[in-house]
Amino acid sequence: MYESRDSKKSDAERQRRAKERAVREYQISQKRLSKCQYCLEAPDRPKHLHVAYGNLAYLMLPMSGRLVPGHCVIAPIGHVPSSRACDEDVFEEMRNFKKCLVRMFASQGKGCVFYETVTRLGGSGVVGAAASSHAFIECVPIPDARVDDASMYFKKAIDEAESEWSVHDAKKCISTAPPRGLRGAIPPNFPYFHVEFGMRGGYVHVIDDESRWRVDLPRDVLVGLLDLPENVSRAKRRPLAPPALKREMDAFLDAWDPVDWTKQLA
Repeated sequence: MYESRDSKKSDAERQRRAKERAVREYQISQKRLSKCQYCLEAPDRPKHLHVAYGNLAYLMLPMSGRLVPGHCVIAPIGHVPSSRACDEDVFEEMRNFKKCLVRMFASQGKGCVFYETVTRLGGSGVVGAAASSHAFIECVPIPDARVDDASMYFKKAIDEAESEWSVHDAKKCISTAPPRGLRGAIPPNFPYFHVEFGMRGGYVHVIDDESRWRVDLPRDVLVGLLDLPENVSRAKRRPLAPPALKREMDAFLDAWDPVDWTKQLA
């Protein structure tokens, strides 16, 4: 009888502690997510940069570091660490945005370079998930005539990026051309860099050492490819002035409207 009572007390105490731990973890995760500017629930999210919303993903202009007019960002609405880790329906919505951007810029004689850098994967549980970065894919339009050059520039940059110190397998530049795609090229839960040229695929590289990976690699490649001023890459990674931002947003919205797939959701 006494053992039974003690056992019940012990079970009740474990349940109480587990409940308290779950509440603490939830509160910590919510505090972290409230500071993520890509989460739509965050109070400081840059609403003035948002262009269009799907059910599971959205399109916006970059918060800072705009390379060229038309530079934009696709992000999942949920806080997930990478497009590779997204559920299939989220991944497909992000592809819908890509396809529409390809059509939009094709009408301007331009191709699209999409790139994503995935680091800070966090860990398991709600706290670990909230500690990870929020996935986002950047899209930079470039002249059609430079798309093939872009593929060569990026492959060379990726091949050289960790050549001095990474393990052999991590140095590989893995093709993501259809039908394989990103999801068929690498498993989830790995840090990686992925670059894609329109909808024809590109290259993914598993990052061996996050502390040594150059997060500015895609910006540096595009600065060189497009012959942009050197200081665009680092020194001028600041937001556009409000008048310039308004002009760019108005121009982007005008170009986006004819291809906007989210109108089908209304």
